Amino acid sequence: MDNLTHGLLGMAVAVCVAPRESRRQAAVVGFLAGEFPDLDVFLQSKEDPLFGIAMHRHFTHSLLLAPVIGVAMAWLVILWQRWRKKTCDARILMVAGIAAALSHGLCDVWTSYGTRWFWPFADTRVSWDLISVIDPLFTLPLLILVVFCIKRRSRKWATAALLWALFYLGICFVQQQRVLREARFVAEERGHGPLRLTAKPSFGNNIVWRALYEHEGEVHVLCYRAGGDVRLIGESRATLVRPESLANIPSDSVLAHDIRRFAHFSNDWLAWHPQQPQVLGDMRYALRPDAIAPLWGITIDPSKPDEHVKFATFRRTRDDSWQALWKMIRDGDAGR
Repeated sequence: MDNLTHGLLGMAVAVCVAPRESRRQAAVVGFLAGEFPDLDVFLQSKEDPLFGIAMHRHFTHSLLLAPVIGVAMAWLVILWQRWRKKTCDARILMVAGIAAALSHGLCDVWTSYGTRWFWPFADTRVSWDLISVIDPLFTLPLLILVVFCIKRRSRKWATAALLWALFYLGICFVQQQRVLREARFVAEERGHGPLRLTAKPSFGNNIVWRALYEHEGEVHVLCYRAGGDVRLIGESRATLVRPESLANIPSDSVLAHDIRRFAHFSNDWLAWHPQQPQVLGDMRYALRPDAIAPLWGITIDPSKPDEHVKFATFRRTRDDSWQALWKMIRDGDAGR
């Protein structure tokens, strides 16, 4: 999720576990602990372009490290309070920090990117695909409720904020299941019987969804508008690319290793970019939920097997893509 949402959730859970006299201090701890894990975005390597995406949502987001982060953020506030000659309950602030740090990893698990929640015991990227990484309808009510909870030092408002989060995620879960049911029906009706099937909300909403299923080496992209009914409003397909199928790249080369890393990161949803033939794209994400063109990918140069791939992003896209997404959300018109 975005940093504002992480901070708000961290504050809400911290206030919930603190007595009234400690709630504003706990809110500060909650904000810090809720934000700290995303400092992993600064873990970069000039030599290895994939290092950054491999390390994001890695050990700083794990269940194992959350208590360490929570206690560390609590002690920052405790020391600050002592420097100001103010009293504070160290035990309460540490509990608040741990709860807030745990909320960060859980919040990211709700999205599609994938979070190494169980590091170091498993390398699995856990993702429930329930909500977009930015969803104003989720965050704005949360903001209002948390402002009231801090202003009034009220556990009631903090609880309301957490209940809103659960309620909205419940709606997202229902939407996801509706889309998965329809996508499975379409695949079976076509005689495809998908090997894999997944559905993710499009950017900033839970109305338009992008469903992917695999059949005979192809990825089928189905775009659904889940309003009063669930309607298929667009689709595309592309040939999936397996790292082992790239015969012109030595399997023990740096390039082959990078391709396997990116395949693991993208859950093996790889296909060539339709407009940039040397780019292997992550099919999970596209600004237009009915399209193949991905948000990011890696540039492949078989003539340089001992060099790292280049990580490419395609977030700068034409205004008509945003307009098309809005039309899909508003009335289901893809507007191609």
